[in-house]
Amino acid sequence: MQYKQQIIPDGKKLFYVWFDAMHTRVDVAIVAPAAKDDLVGFSTLLQNEIRKYEQIGNRFDPKSELSQVNENAFDSEVKLSPELYAILAACKEFKLLTNGYFDISVYSKSGLKSDDKVFLLNEEQQTIRFTHDAVLLDLSGFLKGYVLNRLIEMADNAGFEDFIINLGNSSVYAKGNHPVGTGWKVQLQGAETEVVLQNECLTTSGNSDTTRWPLMNPKNGIIVKNKMPASVVTRDAALGEVLAKVGYLATETDKESVFQKFDAKII
Repeated sequence: MQYKQQIIPDGKKLFYVWFDAMHTRVDVAIVAPAAKDDLVGFSTLLQNEIRKYEQIGNRFDPKSELSQVNENAFDSEVKLSPELYAILAACKEFKLLTNGYFDISVYSKSGLKSDDKVFLLNEEQQTIRFTHDAVLLDLSGFLKGYVLNRLIEMADNAGFEDFIINLGNSSVYAKGNHPVGTGWKVQLQGAETEVVLQNECLTTSGNSDTTRWPLMNPKNGIIVKNKMPASVVTRDAALGEVLAKVGYLATETDKESVFQKFDAKII
């Protein structure tokens, strides 16, 4: 973790910290009273929260909770932590709300159709069971936004009114104001366009000329080669992750159908 700070007018300071997490770089800027001296400790709490959810939802880590689910949930019901149960329940709901365009089972190896019920959640027992073999759940397109919501909540609870949290430039939330302006200016990923955020999240998904992450359309199983990433502005970071995928993958008609359900805008 690295940080720096500078005194600004009105008895305040701008504290800036950055560190690596979730296979990307995390940047946080906070406007705080000049006398506040526990910002490094608060930043450590943010870092620990991210690590906690990495250990829960990173399917590329064989020791993560999600990896254990992928390995065992077809053979028997698997008990879930409250955190992972909440994440999977949200993903299941978002699949319905996006008409199948958001689907964390899209990379399963068993030729599943987007309308298949590939996993069953037992709310009372807090367990999961796969209905097919070779199911693979992947939270890469959701976890970052979900974790960002947790970090926002922590910053709100700490009483910060002006801050920005940037997870790899693809998920950015800004509250309040920059010291020298209204809101916070954020540049769109892979573009020269700037967006001013104030109590909003900017989320970008998809590939540009410089990125090569395969994204499969769960409606037809085809890898999308579009080089125009989609960016959306939402109040909720997890919703932003979902709608950015829809914005990148869906037809214009389907995008309109999904977006009208939410308070969000596509850039």
